[in-house]
Amino acid sequence: MSQILSEKEKQSIEELRSRLSDELKEVPSYSDDYSLLRWFIGWDYNIEAIVPKLKYLLTTLSALKLHEADFSSIDKVNHYVTDISKAAKYCPGGIAGYDKEGNVVMIQPMGRSDPKTLLSTCRLSEMMKIGISESEGVMSLIRANEERLNQKLGTIIICDLEGFSLDLLWMPGMKFYMLLLQTLQAMYPDIIKKIYVIRAPQAIHTAYNMVYHVLSKENRDKVEFLSANWKEKLQEVISPDQLFEYWGGTRQAATPFGHIRMGGKVPTELRYDANRSPLDCTSEQFSTLSVPARFSKTVVVKVDLGGSRLQWFFRVSSGDVKFSIVHSSGKVMQPVFLLNTEFVPECGEVSCELPGEYTLTFDNSHGKLWSKEIKYCVQVLVPDAS
Repeated sequence: MSQILSEKEKQSIEELRSRLSDELKEVPSYSDDYSLLRWFIGWDYNIEAIVPKLKYLLTTLSALKLHEADFSSIDKVNHYVTDISKAAKYCPGGIAGYDKEGNVVMIQPMGRSDPKTLLSTCRLSEMMKIGISESEGVMSLIRANEERLNQKLGTIIICDLEGFSLDLLWMPGMKFYMLLLQTLQAMYPDIIKKIYVIRAPQAIHTAYNMVYHVLSKENRDKVEFLSANWKEKLQEVISPDQLFEYWGGTRQAATPFGHIRMGGKVPTELRYDANRSPLDCTSEQFSTLSVPARFSKTVVVKVDLGGSRLQWFFRVSSGDVKFSIVHSSGKVMQPVFLLNTEFVPECGEVSCELPGEYTLTFDNSHGKLWSKEIKYCVQVLVPDAS
Protein backbone atom coordinates (compact mmCIF):
# COMPACT_ATOMS: atom_id res chain seq x y z
CA MET A 1 0.00 0.00 0.00
CA SER A 2 1.45 3.39 -0.99
CA GLN A 3 1.92 6.12 1.58
CA ILE A 4 0.41 9.54 0.80
CA LEU A 5 2.32 12.52 2.21
CA SER A 6 0.44 15.29 3.97
CA GLU A 7 0.86 18.93 2.90
CA LYS A 8 2.91 19.58 6.06
CA GLU A 9 5.23 16.70 5.20
CA LYS A 10 5.62 17.87 1.59
CA GLN A 11 6.45 21.45 2.66
CA SER A 12 8.91 20.27 5.31
CA ILE A 13 10.68 17.99 2.84
CA GLU A 14 11.02 20.77 0.26
CA GLU A 15 12.46 23.16 2.85
CA LEU A 16 15.00 20.55 3.91
CA ARG A 17 15.98 19.92 0.28
CA SER A 18 16.52 23.64 -0.20
CA ARG A 19 18.62 24.13 2.93
CA LEU A 20 20.89 21.15 2.19
CA SER A 21 20.93 21.37 -1.60
CA ASP A 22 24.75 21.30 -1.89
CA GLU A 23 25.14 18.27 0.36
CA LEU A 24 22.27 16.43 -1.37
CA LYS A 25 23.92 17.01 -4.74
CA GLU A 26 26.98 15.20 -3.35
CA VAL A 27 24.85 12.36 -1.92
CA PRO A 28 21.71 12.39 -4.13
CA SER A 29 20.35 9.08 -2.82
CA TYR A 30 18.98 10.98 0.20
CA SER A 31 16.89 13.39 -1.88
CA ASP A 32 13.83 11.15 -2.11
CA ASP A 33 10.72 11.84 -0.02
CA TYR A 34 10.89 8.86 2.33
CA SER A 35 14.60 9.35 3.13
CA LEU A 36 13.91 12.94 4.20
CA LEU A 37 10.55 12.20 5.83
CA ARG A 38 12.12 9.83 8.38
CA TRP A 39 14.27 12.72 9.65
CA PHE A 40 11.15 14.73 10.50
CA ILE A 41 9.50 11.75 12.16
CA GLY A 42 12.66 10.92 14.11
CA TRP A 43 13.31 14.50 15.25
CA ASP A 44 9.73 15.68 15.78
CA TYR A 45 9.70 18.10 12.81
CA ASN A 46 12.36 20.32 14.44
CA ILE A 47 14.12 21.44 11.27
CA GLU A 48 16.71 23.51 13.16
CA ALA A 49 17.84 20.33 14.91
CA ILE A 50 17.59 18.24 11.76
CA VAL A 51 19.72 20.37 9.42
CA PRO A 52 23.08 19.98 11.25
CA LYS A 53 22.45 16.31 11.98
CA LEU A 54 21.56 15.44 8.39
CA LYS A 55 24.47 17.56 7.16
CA TYR A 56 26.80 15.51 9.38
CA LEU A 57 25.43 12.28 7.91
CA LEU A 58 25.83 13.46 4.31
CA THR A 59 29.37 14.83 4.80
CA THR A 60 30.36 11.64 6.64
CA LEU A 61 29.06 9.43 3.83
CA SER A 62 30.97 11.56 1.32
CA ALA A 63 34.21 11.53 3.34
CA LEU A 64 34.05 7.75 3.78
CA LYS A 65 33.04 7.41 0.11
CA LEU A 66 30.04 5.32 1.08
CA HIS A 67 27.89 7.22 -1.43
CA GLU A 68 29.99 5.51 -4.12
CA ALA A 69 29.75 1.99 -2.68
CA ASP A 70 27.72 -0.72 -4.41
CA PHE A 71 25.07 -1.69 -1.85
CA SER A 72 22.63 -3.14 -4.37
CA SER A 73 22.31 -6.55 -2.69
CA ILE A 74 22.59 -8.15 0.74
CA ASP A 75 25.71 -10.07 -0.30
CA LYS A 76 27.42 -6.89 -1.52
CA VAL A 77 26.67 -5.08 1.75
CA ASN A 78 27.95 -7.97 3.84
CA HIS A 79 31.11 -8.29 1.74
CA TYR A 80 31.79 -4.56 1.90
CA VAL A 81 31.61 -4.62 5.71
CA THR A 82 33.88 -7.63 6.14
CA ASP A 83 36.44 -6.11 3.74
CA ILE A 84 36.90 -3.04 5.99
CA SER A 85 39.11 -4.93 8.43
CA LYS A 86 40.43 -8.44 9.00
CA ALA A 87 38.76 -8.24 12.40
CA ALA A 88 35.35 -7.18 11.00
CA LYS A 89 34.02 -10.74 11.08
CA TYR A 90 34.44 -10.65 14.87
CA CYS A 91 31.98 -7.74 15.09
CA PRO A 92 28.70 -9.66 15.52
CA GLY A 93 25.96 -8.97 13.01
CA GLY A 94 24.80 -9.08 9.45
CA ILE A 95 21.80 -8.76 7.14
CA ALA A 96 19.72 -11.93 6.85
CA GLY A 97 16.94 -11.02 4.43
CA TYR A 98 13.51 -9.34 4.41
CA ASP A 99 10.34 -9.70 6.44
CA LYS A 100 6.92 -10.27 4.91
CA GLU A 101 6.36 -6.52 4.39
CA GLY A 102 9.72 -5.84 2.73
CA ASN A 103 11.60 -4.51 5.76
CA VAL A 104 15.29 -5.48 6.03
CA VAL A 105 16.04 -8.12 8.69
CA MET A 106 19.29 -7.76 10.63
CA ILE A 107 20.67 -10.25 13.14
CA GLN A 108 23.01 -9.24 15.95
CA PRO A 109 24.38 -12.20 17.96
CA MET A 110 25.63 -9.88 20.70
CA GLY A 111 25.91 -12.70 23.23
CA ARG A 112 28.96 -13.99 21.35
CA SER A 113 30.80 -10.67 21.26
CA ASP A 114 34.22 -10.49 22.91
CA PRO A 115 34.81 -6.76 23.52
CA LYS A 116 38.20 -7.14 25.21
CA THR A 117 39.92 -8.74 22.22
CA LEU A 118 37.93 -6.63 19.73
CA LEU A 119 39.00 -3.33 21.30
CA SER A 120 42.59 -4.64 21.40
CA THR A 121 42.45 -5.16 17.65
CA CYS A 122 40.48 -2.41 15.92
CA ARG A 123 40.92 1.34 15.92
CA LEU A 124 37.74 2.96 17.19
CA SER A 125 37.44 4.89 13.93
CA GLU A 126 37.57 1.55 12.10
CA MET A 127 34.76 0.14 14.23
CA MET A 128 32.72 3.30 13.67
CA LYS A 129 33.18 2.83 9.92
CA ILE A 130 32.01 -0.79 10.17
CA GLY A 131 28.82 0.29 11.98
CA ILE A 132 28.10 3.21 9.65
CA SER A 133 28.85 1.21 6.49
CA GLU A 134 26.48 -1.57 7.48
CA SER A 135 23.77 0.94 8.41
CA GLU A 136 24.20 2.73 5.09
CA GLY A 137 24.00 -0.59 3.27
CA VAL A 138 20.74 -1.34 5.10
CA MET A 139 19.46 2.11 4.18
CA SER A 140 20.23 1.46 0.49
CA LEU A 141 18.33 -1.85 0.55
CA ILE A 142 15.39 -0.19 2.31
CA ARG A 143 15.35 2.61 -0.24
CA ALA A 144 15.28 0.14 -3.14
CA ASN A 145 12.27 -1.65 -1.64
CA GLU A 146 10.54 1.66 -0.88
CA GLU A 147 10.86 2.67 -4.52
CA ARG A 148 9.52 -0.71 -5.64
CA LEU A 149 6.59 -0.79 -3.19
CA ASN A 150 6.01 2.98 -2.83
CA GLN A 151 5.83 2.54 0.94
CA LYS A 152 8.07 3.75 3.76
CA LEU A 153 9.92 0.78 5.25
CA GLY A 154 12.62 0.12 7.86
CA THR A 155 14.57 -2.63 9.56
CA ILE A 156 13.76 -5.49 11.92
CA ILE A 157 16.60 -6.29 14.34
CA ILE A 158 16.95 -9.69 16.01
CA CYS A 159 19.27 -9.33 19.00
CA ASP A 160 20.44 -12.83 19.94
CA LEU A 161 21.95 -13.12 23.44
CA GLU A 162 22.88 -16.79 23.28
CA GLY A 163 26.27 -17.17 25.02
CA PHE A 164 25.86 -13.98 27.09
CA SER A 165 28.39 -13.65 29.92
CA LEU A 166 29.29 -10.94 32.41
CA ASP A 167 32.41 -10.23 30.31
CA LEU A 168 30.08 -8.29 28.01
CA LEU A 169 29.57 -5.79 30.83
CA TRP A 170 33.26 -4.81 30.72
CA MET A 171 32.99 -1.05 31.02
CA PRO A 172 35.28 0.08 28.13
CA GLY A 173 33.35 -2.22 25.80
CA MET A 174 29.96 -1.03 27.07
CA LYS A 175 31.09 2.59 26.75
CA PHE A 176 32.06 2.14 23.11
CA TYR A 177 28.93 0.16 22.27
CA MET A 178 26.73 2.89 23.74
CA LEU A 179 28.69 5.57 21.84
CA LEU A 180 28.19 3.65 18.59
CA LEU A 181 24.50 3.16 19.37
CA GLN A 182 24.02 6.88 20.03
CA THR A 183 25.88 7.79 16.84
CA LEU A 184 23.88 5.43 14.62
CA GLN A 185 20.55 6.49 16.16
CA ALA A 186 21.39 10.13 15.40
CA MET A 187 22.50 9.34 11.84
CA TYR A 188 19.65 6.96 10.99
CA PRO A 189 16.43 8.14 12.68
CA ASP A 190 13.09 6.36 12.20
CA ILE A 191 14.73 3.35 10.57
CA ILE A 192 13.95 0.68 13.19
CA LYS A 193 10.56 -1.01 12.97
CA LYS A 194 11.08 -3.59 15.72
CA ILE A 195 13.82 -5.03 17.95
CA TYR A 196 13.31 -8.64 19.00
CA VAL A 197 15.53 -9.89 21.83
CA ILE A 198 15.87 -13.66 21.92
CA ARG A 199 17.59 -16.16 24.25
CA ALA A 200 18.07 -13.50 26.96
CA PRO A 201 19.48 -14.75 30.30
CA GLN A 202 18.38 -13.44 33.69
CA ALA A 203 21.58 -11.37 33.98
CA ILE A 204 20.52 -9.25 31.01
CA HIS A 205 18.70 -6.74 33.23
CA THR A 206 21.94 -4.98 34.26
CA ALA A 207 23.12 -4.61 30.67
CA TYR A 208 19.71 -3.56 29.38
CA ASN A 209 19.37 -0.88 32.05
CA MET A 210 22.61 0.66 30.75
CA VAL A 211 21.53 0.47 27.10
CA TYR A 212 17.96 1.60 27.87
CA HIS A 213 19.08 5.13 28.76
CA VAL A 214 20.94 5.44 25.46
CA LEU A 215 18.03 4.25 23.33
CA SER A 216 15.82 6.99 21.95
CA LYS A 217 12.26 6.99 23.30
CA GLU A 218 10.84 5.77 20.00
CA ASN A 219 13.26 2.83 19.92
CA ARG A 220 12.61 1.88 23.55
CA ASP A 221 8.99 1.28 22.63
CA LYS A 222 10.04 -1.06 19.81
CA VAL A 223 12.01 -3.52 21.98
CA GLU A 224 10.27 -6.84 22.65
CA PHE A 225 11.80 -9.68 24.67
CA LEU A 226 10.61 -12.99 23.24
CA SER A 227 10.21 -16.11 25.41
CA ALA A 228 10.84 -19.78 24.65
CA ASN A 229 8.52 -19.71 21.60
CA TRP A 230 10.67 -17.06 19.87
CA LYS A 231 11.06 -19.12 16.68
CA GLU A 232 7.31 -19.21 16.12
CA LYS A 233 7.02 -15.49 16.92
CA LEU A 234 9.73 -14.58 14.41
CA GLN A 235 8.07 -16.68 11.72
CA GLU A 236 4.86 -14.70 12.15
CA VAL A 237 6.64 -11.71 10.55
CA ILE A 238 9.58 -13.33 8.72
CA SER A 239 9.28 -16.22 6.26
CA PRO A 240 11.42 -19.25 7.23
CA ASP A 241 13.29 -19.06 3.91
CA GLN A 242 14.72 -15.70 5.01
CA LEU A 243 16.27 -17.10 8.21
CA PHE A 244 19.16 -19.49 8.64
CA GLU A 245 18.76 -22.71 10.64
CA TYR A 246 20.30 -21.22 13.79
CA TRP A 247 17.33 -18.83 14.01
CA GLY A 248 14.65 -21.38 13.21
CA GLY A 249 14.56 -20.88 9.44
CA THR A 250 15.00 -23.09 6.40
CA ARG A 251 17.52 -21.01 4.44
CA GLN A 252 20.36 -23.25 3.27
CA ALA A 253 24.02 -22.41 3.95
CA ALA A 254 27.33 -24.09 4.67
CA THR A 255 26.87 -23.36 8.39
CA PRO A 256 23.72 -23.07 10.55
CA PHE A 257 24.20 -19.29 10.72
CA GLY A 258 25.17 -18.61 7.09
CA HIS A 259 27.02 -15.36 6.46
CA ILE A 260 26.03 -13.72 9.77
CA ARG A 261 29.14 -12.62 11.70
CA MET A 262 29.10 -14.55 14.97
CA GLY A 263 31.76 -12.69 16.95
CA GLY A 264 34.05 -14.64 19.26
CA LYS A 265 37.60 -13.98 20.43
CA VAL A 266 39.85 -12.24 17.92
CA PRO A 267 42.97 -14.36 17.22
CA THR A 268 46.17 -13.08 18.81
CA GLU A 269 47.86 -12.54 15.44
CA LEU A 270 45.22 -9.95 14.47
CA ARG A 271 45.51 -7.89 17.64
CA TYR A 272 47.40 -4.61 17.62
CA ASP A 273 51.17 -4.87 17.89
CA ALA A 274 53.26 -1.69 17.52
CA ASN A 275 56.10 -3.72 16.02
CA ARG A 276 53.87 -4.80 13.14
CA SER A 277 52.18 -1.44 12.48
CA PRO A 278 53.56 0.29 9.35
CA LEU A 279 52.27 3.69 10.51
CA ASP A 280 53.46 3.51 14.11
CA CYS A 281 55.94 6.30 14.84
CA THR A 282 59.11 6.34 16.87
CA SER A 283 59.34 8.67 19.87
CA GLU A 284 61.58 11.03 17.88
CA GLN A 285 58.90 11.46 15.21
CA PHE A 286 56.14 12.49 17.59
CA SER A 287 54.99 16.06 18.10
CA THR A 288 53.00 16.95 21.23
CA LEU A 289 49.84 19.01 21.46
CA SER A 290 48.09 19.92 24.71
CA VAL A 291 44.37 20.58 24.27
CA PRO A 292 42.69 22.24 27.29
CA ALA A 293 39.18 21.30 28.38
CA ARG A 294 36.46 23.18 26.45
CA PHE A 295 38.92 24.02 23.64
CA SER A 296 40.20 22.57 20.38
CA LYS A 297 43.53 22.85 18.59
CA THR A 298 44.48 22.37 14.98
CA VAL A 299 47.43 21.17 12.94
CA VAL A 300 47.56 22.60 9.41
CA VAL A 301 49.35 20.59 6.74
CA LYS A 302 50.07 22.10 3.33
CA VAL A 303 49.84 19.76 0.34
CA ASP A 304 51.40 21.16 -2.83
CA LEU A 305 50.80 18.29 -5.23
CA GLY A 306 47.40 16.80 -5.98
CA GLY A 307 47.32 13.03 -5.69
CA SER A 308 49.48 13.03 -2.58
CA ARG A 309 48.52 10.97 0.47
CA LEU A 310 48.17 12.45 3.92
CA GLN A 311 48.95 9.98 6.70
CA TRP A 312 48.42 10.48 10.44
CA PHE A 313 49.04 8.65 13.68
CA PHE A 314 48.18 9.76 17.21
CA ARG A 315 47.69 8.74 20.80
CA VAL A 316 45.65 10.52 23.48
CA SER A 317 47.19 10.60 26.97
CA SER A 318 43.86 9.64 28.58
CA GLY A 319 40.17 9.85 27.82
CA ASP A 320 38.93 10.78 24.37
CA VAL A 321 39.13 13.54 21.80
CA LYS A 322 37.12 14.46 18.70
CA PHE A 323 39.21 14.21 15.56
CA SER A 324 38.52 15.40 12.02
CA ILE A 325 40.25 16.61 8.83
CA VAL A 326 38.91 19.35 6.54
CA HIS A 327 40.38 20.72 3.28
CA SER A 328 40.71 24.49 2.82
CA SER A 329 37.79 24.33 0.35
CA GLY A 330 35.56 23.21 3.22
CA LYS A 331 35.38 19.58 2.06
CA VAL A 332 35.35 17.12 4.95
CA MET A 333 38.08 14.53 4.42
CA GLN A 334 37.77 12.69 7.73
CA PRO A 335 34.48 13.03 9.63
CA VAL A 336 34.30 14.02 13.28
CA PHE A 337 34.56 10.93 15.49
CA LEU A 338 34.95 10.82 19.26
CA LEU A 339 37.99 8.58 19.76
CA ASN A 340 40.21 7.23 22.48
CA THR A 341 43.46 5.31 22.05
CA GLU A 342 43.55 3.36 25.29
CA PHE A 343 43.96 0.04 23.47
CA VAL A 344 44.84 0.84 19.85
CA PRO A 345 46.30 4.15 18.58
CA GLU A 346 44.56 5.99 15.77
CA CYS A 347 46.10 6.08 12.31
CA GLY A 348 44.97 6.39 8.75
CA GLU A 349 45.38 8.20 5.47
CA VAL A 350 43.38 10.17 2.94
CA SER A 351 44.06 10.75 -0.73
CA CYS A 352 44.56 14.46 -1.44
CA GLU A 353 43.15 14.98 -4.93
CA LEU A 354 43.26 18.74 -4.33
CA PRO A 355 46.35 20.71 -3.31
CA GLY A 356 45.86 23.17 -0.48
CA GLU A 357 45.75 23.19 3.30
CA TYR A 358 44.43 20.23 5.28
CA THR A 359 43.40 21.08 8.84
CA LEU A 360 43.53 18.32 11.45
CA THR A 361 41.38 19.26 14.46
CA PHE A 362 41.74 17.77 17.94
CA ASP A 363 38.64 18.88 19.81
CA ASN A 364 38.34 18.68 23.60
CA SER A 365 35.39 21.06 23.86
CA HIS A 366 33.33 18.29 25.48
CA GLY A 367 35.90 18.02 28.30
CA LYS A 368 34.94 19.67 31.57
CA LEU A 369 38.18 19.70 33.59
CA TRP A 370 41.10 17.85 32.09
CA SER A 371 43.34 18.79 29.20
CA LYS A 372 44.31 16.08 26.70
CA GLU A 373 47.88 15.55 25.58
CA ILE A 374 48.09 14.36 21.99
CA LYS A 375 51.24 12.75 20.65
CA TYR A 376 50.99 12.73 16.88
CA CYS A 377 52.91 12.53 13.64
CA VAL A 378 51.72 13.55 10.19
CA GLN A 379 53.37 13.08 6.83
CA VAL A 380 52.57 13.81 3.19
CA LEU A 381 53.54 11.18 0.63
CA VAL A 382 53.83 12.64 -2.87
CA PRO A 383 52.98 10.59 -5.98
CA ASP A 384 55.77 8.53 -7.47
CA ALA A 385 57.22 10.56 -10.38
CA SER A 386 57.70 7.36 -12.40
